[in-house]
Amino acid sequence: MKRYITYFIMAGALALGACNDEFDKEVFRHEIGLKSVLNSEGTTNVYLRYEANGEATYNLPVIVGGSTMNPSDIDVRIAVDPDTLATMNQERYKDREDLYYQLLTDQYYEFPSPTCHIEKGAAQGLFDIKFKFSGLDLRYKWVLPLTVVEDPSYTPNPRQNYRKAMLRVMPFNDYSGNYSATSMQITIDGGSPTTVDNRTFSVVDENTCFFYAGIISEEHINREQYKINVRFNEDGTLTVTPAEEATGLNLTVGSCTWSKEETPDAVEPNIVHEYTTLFMTYSYDDTTTHPGRPLTYSASGTYLMERRINTSIPDRDQAIEW
Repeated sequence: MKRYITYFIMAGALALGACNDEFDKEVFRHEIGLKSVLNSEGTTNVYLRYEANGEATYNLPVIVGGSTMNPSDIDVRIAVDPDTLATMNQERYKDREDLYYQLLTDQYYEFPSPTCHIEKGAAQGLFDIKFKFSGLDLRYKWVLPLTVVEDPSYTPNPRQNYRKAMLRVMPFNDYSGNYSATSMQITIDGGSPTTVDNRTFSVVDENTCFFYAGIISEEHINREQYKINVRFNEDGTLTVTPAEEATGLNLTVGSCTWSKEETPDAVEPNIVHEYTTLFMTYSYDDTTTHPGRPLTYSASGTYLMERRINTSIPDRDQAIEW
């Protein structure tokens, strides 16, 4: 029996030694990666407030792997990687090119420096990206794909999800976000009312959002023809107009107002519940479902959005889908 116990201990020691050898080989590589957690769509949503000048800066973390101290200063080169975006689009959406993520063009961003400096002994640096949102049309899904560039002075992490970042640009303002739409009654040519669960309001500028009319899906192949702009006025009224692309919408607008209220959380003193309510009445024509036979939709009711805001942390760290 003692002999079996001895064999067991020796086998365990050999296995542990082998594991330690492998552990040493893995842990002490100072590989460079980008800290960018992917969501289920294969991108990282970057939420930045739309400022009056249309600009905002994002700090992308660049990390040094390994469990020992970084032995020297490192200047990591980072570049745009359109090939990865093209591959992802083809794999996800096949022939639905209208759903493809769009490569963010250089008129909408700027790299103050092409490199990220990481100091000796530091495990992370920040790569600044200045986004320029003015004129950015969010009916398209804009992505800035980035990668760590090969360089003899450092080793990029060989795993693609660490070496690359797929930044989905998501500017927000005080009114943008996902609204509950179950209280908005929609009728077709005076028939029985129907509803949809949600409506997304996306940024146009600091005081304006757009949404898609009635029951039009955000994946509708002709969605741009149903795009409605909503400007939030200080007097509590809404200015509702068809977007430039919405030719043939024949939008008719009734009474449209908005209100906002804040309620402190009953348990957590740093949490505030912010409720934005839109009261809207409008009608529009659907000219694409049955070409030559437009259908008139009428909508009346409310859209409601709740934001659970932590007052002790900045906007970009909030767990909110702005």
